[in-house]
Amino acid sequence: MTPSKLLATVLACTLLCTLPAEAGADLDARVKAPPKDAEGLLDLGRALRRAGKFDQAVRILRRAYFKAARGPLAIQVRLEAARSLIDAGQQKQALRECASLKAVSPEYQWVCTAEAHLLWKRASLALPLVEQALEKDAANYDALVAKGHALSQMGKKAEAEAQYRKAIRSDAKRFEAYLRLGKLLGGKPGLVQLEKAKQVAPDEPAPLLALGTALDAGSAAQAALEKAIALRPGFGAAHARLGVVKHRLGDVAGADAALRRAIATDAKKADWHAALAAVLVDKKDAKAALAEAELAIKLVSNHAGAKLARANALAQLGEIDLAIEAYEQAHGFARTDPEPLVQAARACLAHSRPTTARAFADRVTQDFADYAPGWVALGEVQRAAGERAAAKAAFRKALAAKRGRIDRAAVQKQLSTLR
Repeated sequence: MTPSKLLATVLACTLLCTLPAEAGADLDARVKAPPKDAEGLLDLGRALRRAGKFDQAVRILRRAYFKAARGPLAIQVRLEAARSLIDAGQQKQALRECASLKAVSPEYQWVCTAEAHLLWKRASLALPLVEQALEKDAANYDALVAKGHALSQMGKKAEAEAQYRKAIRSDAKRFEAYLRLGKLLGGKPGLVQLEKAKQVAPDEPAPLLALGTALDAGSAAQAALEKAIALRPGFGAAHARLGVVKHRLGDVAGADAALRRAIATDAKKADWHAALAAVLVDKKDAKAALAEAELAIKLVSNHAGAKLARANALAQLGEIDLAIEAYEQAHGFARTDPEPLVQAARACLAHSRPTTARAFADRVTQDFADYAPGWVALGEVQRAAGERAAAKAAFRKALAAKRGRIDRAAVQKQLSTLR
C-alpha cells in the first residue's frame, strides 16, 4: 500500500468514525483537558476546525507533532493544522505549516502547499505541485481534488470535472470531491453532488452551506443553513445566506438578525452590507438602509445590489431624482438583471413621475419579455394612466411569464377590478 493510500485509509476512518460535532461547551471542556495521545489530539483538532475555532485547532494539533513523528498520522496532523489556517484565510502561515511536512512526506508537502496557493487563486503555482504528487501516486485523493480545484480556477471546467470524478473513484467516502464537483456543475447536476457530500459527511458545515446556497430560497435551504450554523456558530457566510433566504421568504426581522450576525464576523463583505440594506428598505428604515448601501459601495464601488438598495432608500426619503440616477447605475452594473428597472418604475409611479415610470416599465418588458414582475409594473403604470385594456393585457402577460416571482393572487385581483 502506497503512503498516500495508507493515509487515505486513516483519514477515511477518522472522518467516518468521528462523533457528531460537539456543542461549544463540550469542546471548551475538551480543550481544557486535552487528550494525551496523537489520535485523540487529531480528533479534537478536527472538531475545533469544523466548529470554526481555527486558532485553537492549530494549537491542539501542534501538540501532536512529537507524539506522531512519522507515518500517516504525522502527515494527517500537519495537514490538518495547515488546513485550519487555510480555512481561517491565513495563507502565509499555512504555507509555513505545509513546510513542516517536508521531513514527513514531500508528496503531501506539495499537496498542502498547492491547497494554500489555491486560497489566493494562484492556480498556476498549485498545478505543478499536484502534478508532482500525482507522479508519485496517480490515485492520491487530495492531489486529485487540488488538481481539479486548480483547473477550475483556470476555467478548464471539463478537465476539472474529470479530476474530481477520479478522486471520487479513489475514495467515495470523503466529501471534498463531491463538494467541489457540485459547485463546478451547478444546477440540478450540482445539487446531486452536494447531496452526496452531505450524506458522506453530515456533520461538516461546508457542504451544508453549499446546499443552502444552491437551493432556491425555501425551507430546505433554511434547514441546511441552520444546521451549518449549529455546527459552526461563527460561520459568517452561512449567516449571510440565511439572511438572504429569510428575506425572500418574507421574514424581514429574521433576515435582519442573520445578516447582522454575518457582518459581526467580517465587516468587509460588500455583499452582506448590500443584503442588509435591502432588508432595511423593506423595514422602511431608509436612513439605515442608505448607510449600509454606502458601506457596501465603499467596499465595492460598482456593486449593483448596493446601488439598487441605495436607490430604493433614496426613493423612500423622497429624493426621487437622485434615486432615478441610482436605479440607472444599478442596471448599468447588472445588465442581465431586470429588477432595477422594475423597482425604478414603481418608485417613479409612487412619486408622481408617470412618464419616467412608463419609460422604465417599457424598457424592462422589451428587454426581458419573460420576466413577470416587469409586466406587473407596466400594468400598474398603465392602470394609473387609465389605460384599462392595456393594463389587462400586461397583467395577463405577467401571469403567463415563466420567470420571476409575483403575487399571482394580487395580480388576479387587479385583473378582476379592470373587467
